[in-house]
Amino acid sequence: MRRTTTVASAVTVLVPLLLAGAPAASAAGKGSLTVTTLDRGGKPVYAQVAVYNTKTNDFRYIESNKAASLPNGSYELVTSFTDAAGGHATVGGHSVTVSGATKTTFDARQGRPVNVSLSPGPGSGYDHTVSAYVCAADNGPASMGISAEAGDLYVIPSSSKAYELSYGTAYQPRSTTGGDFWLASATHKGGVPSGVSATLKQSGLTTLKVSARSGPDSGQAMFSFDYSSDGDSCSWGPNTLQFQRDLPNSFSAHLPPGQWSVGQHGHDFAYDGAHTYAAGKTTSLPLGRAVWGPGGRLPNTWYKQLYFGSINPFADPTLPAGGILAGGSVKLTHAGRTLYSHTYSPSQEIDAHPVIPGAGWYTLTQTGHRSLPSGSLSTTSSLSLHFYADPAKNQQIRDYITRFSPGALDSRNQAAPGSTTTVVLGMQRNGTDDSTVQQLPDAVKSVQAWYTTDNGATWHAAAVKLSGGKWTMAVHNPASGRVGLRSTVTDTHGDSSTTTVYNAYAVS
Repeated sequence: MRRTTTVASAVTVLVPLLLAGAPAASAAGKGSLTVTTLDRGGKPVYAQVAVYNTKTNDFRYIESNKAASLPNGSYELVTSFTDAAGGHATVGGHSVTVSGATKTTFDARQGRPVNVSLSPGPGSGYDHTVSAYVCAADNGPASMGISAEAGDLYVIPSSSKAYELSYGTAYQPRSTTGGDFWLASATHKGGVPSGVSATLKQSGLTTLKVSARSGPDSGQAMFSFDYSSDGDSCSWGPNTLQFQRDLPNSFSAHLPPGQWSVGQHGHDFAYDGAHTYAAGKTTSLPLGRAVWGPGGRLPNTWYKQLYFGSINPFADPTLPAGGILAGGSVKLTHAGRTLYSHTYSPSQEIDAHPVIPGAGWYTLTQTGHRSLPSGSLSTTSSLSLHFYADPAKNQQIRDYITRFSPGALDSRNQAAPGSTTTVVLGMQRNGTDDSTVQQLPDAVKSVQAWYTTDNGATWHAAAVKLSGGKWTMAVHNPASGRVGLRSTVTDTHGDSSTTTVYNAYAVS
């Protein structure tokens, strides 16, 4: 009913995501490979070297400047390293045939400058870095890259069409409170060029305009922008942006067009899958809006079992895969009997699919709580689904999950004292990704809503209206404090759902 995923963080030295162990040694016999890495002063320096056997698919990392035992064969090599004194950074790749004791060298003195800039530039007050990523042209795992300050990055040329180079430039504001972020990149195929001197155009970028509120999360947050290469693994390297900002905060990230995944990691973690953003377009991404509440895919039957789905009790409206700090409980009942009950801890995946005894009415309840600093919003939620299910059919249940969207809140998700807040009641029925699971048609029959200003001790009925296809409720705010929200939706088939979020928004 609740799934979590770990998202990898970006680092300065970029390495491939594939870290597979090496298969059994080739029958062709054992050899050894010594890769010497020399900095721009000719001094040996430590480096990791990605080593890939193009015939056996043996992939591993070895350390430079000492012999590594390898099966004889043909290998693709890629490495990146910095000078002994720091400052300069070098990346390169070439192939080698291992036969007995074999030696090869990556010499940074053969490196050529990588100079990449943006036109027009963002102006003063920015740190300017460049990056280069050498990859196997066949999308093999031998890929590695590095970032450095502008003027300090070099690439070792190679005429071999087995390799290609992705390069990029990033501008990050020195201010920790304001300023936009810029990232641009390109790829050179058919070998590694003898250096790069490139000016990339602002007009070719897409803009993600982020407005990150506080309340459901607070303090300092890490924002991540990760590119989905869509078959071109080399372009992934330069296209990673990560930085910290205090909440609430607003900024724009100007990025190469394509598929991007956005994440916000503070006390809690909000993220989503990749979405496509077009060149020359601006997309608004409001993050941390009230209310973080139940959202996701409704349960479904599958060969006499009930799959709970992926309901997250604290989903951000824009990045709905977040809210991983929640612990709580889930229970399934039928005809007065408990069929399943489980208490889960934060970040634990719930993948229950109990057998259900027959066609009839079932109730599935989930509660969640987040342990957050004092003053945080969306701290406790619950969802109760009462539905008819037939285990003989593979179909999604009928029901609705309410997503509360209060209007006219400030950057800290606060309403004005004594005001009236209009809350949109979004009727959510996300389908499954399985085409063999039928999604049944449904329609809303009635909606009831309540609000609390004393943490649930008293619930006040709220006026609910349907206008322009939207259901809304009106909340009369107190002079100060926090407001909790509840909604019960009944469909035309008799299924019903009750969604509750405590500390949904603040009044100050």
